[in-house]
Amino acid sequence: MTANLPAAPPQRHLLLVDDEESILTALRRMLRRDGYVIHTAPGGAEGLEILAREPIGVVISDQRMPHMSGSEFLGKVKELHPETIRIVLSGYTELNSIATAINQGAIYKFLTKPWDDELLRGHIAEAFSHYEMKSENLRLAALNKAMIDAIPDAVMLVNSASRRVVSANAAAGALLGTVPEQLVGIPVADFEPLPQDQYYWDEIAQSGFRPMQAVETEYLTRDGEWVPVRKTTSNASDGANGHVLVLAHSLKHERAVESSLERINAEMASIFEATSEGLLVLDSEQRLTRMNRRLEAMWHFPHELLAAADGWKMLEWIAAQSVAPEQITEAFRTHLSAPDKGSSGTFVLRDGSTVRWYANPQLLGDEIVGNVFGFVEYHPPLP
Repeated sequence: MTANLPAAPPQRHLLLVDDEESILTALRRMLRRDGYVIHTAPGGAEGLEILAREPIGVVISDQRMPHMSGSEFLGKVKELHPETIRIVLSGYTELNSIATAINQGAIYKFLTKPWDDELLRGHIAEAFSHYEMKSENLRLAALNKAMIDAIPDAVMLVNSASRRVVSANAAAGALLGTVPEQLVGIPVADFEPLPQDQYYWDEIAQSGFRPMQAVETEYLTRDGEWVPVRKTTSNASDGANGHVLVLAHSLKHERAVESSLERINAEMASIFEATSEGLLVLDSEQRLTRMNRRLEAMWHFPHELLAAADGWKMLEWIAAQSVAPEQITEAFRTHLSAPDKGSSGTFVLRDGSTVRWYANPQLLGDEIVGNVFGFVEYHPPLP
């Protein structure tokens, strides 16, 4: 069994641009031992063609070249390939154009000809280290963004001083009715206009960060719709920059489900009360969970029995009204010991009337979570 060998580091691609072939040859010879993949071009146009097809990490360009100067060429490199590190190596000191390019960020370093081999090699190695660090930071930033975008809740980073959004994930855009890029730079008050939310940001500005844990509020979307959310904040400050990370969970779907359940419960309650049967619902521990008014009218339970919500005691009370209380109590007990089959029967009360009863399991999926007992006055057919 062979051990897994570490992956080889990626090759470093270096582009040399100079209109003098002798300079390119000398640079290739000097840098050959450093292991770079070296590309050469006699001018800026050819250099741009190579950059379009090769993963160039560092480009070194002469300044004075026909058709396109080094600073002009590197300005285009910055525009088209901003991650590439750009160096000028020139024997001419055109300070104005070089200074402008440096100030505009087009040039990483300006080096002069003739060069010292070891110093130049050191500058190039340093440039590649800088390029690789930038590339890794970009990779981590992209990974971090992908991870945040994968979060189903809205995530926004807010500058606590300006109270403006610095970044937002896709869920934040969807929640507020726009794309996340359109949220960057807008004031928090645009979507958190309620007084309690503004007070929170005022308090942060005056007294420093205070976390908020699962507080319910409402957000105002771009379409003018109010959306209920549960908001949590955490401190995301880095040194002098004060930032607050806002996590907002939309309650819109949950509220719609709650409203639907309330409507269903109201309908069920109407049916529950409209039936002519007295209904008694017990949980798996034989505690009272629900009863209708018809049941109470039939059996006239004592107040203390209702207050105790002891379902078994209520069944014993019902059985005690019959002419054979022990027999009826045993029938109830038998059903509760094996409720999955259902039970039914009749019994005669002490006043001579007859009651028909039934019991069925209350199911949640395939699980028995309680029992429903029904009682109705029974008039057997005449012979």
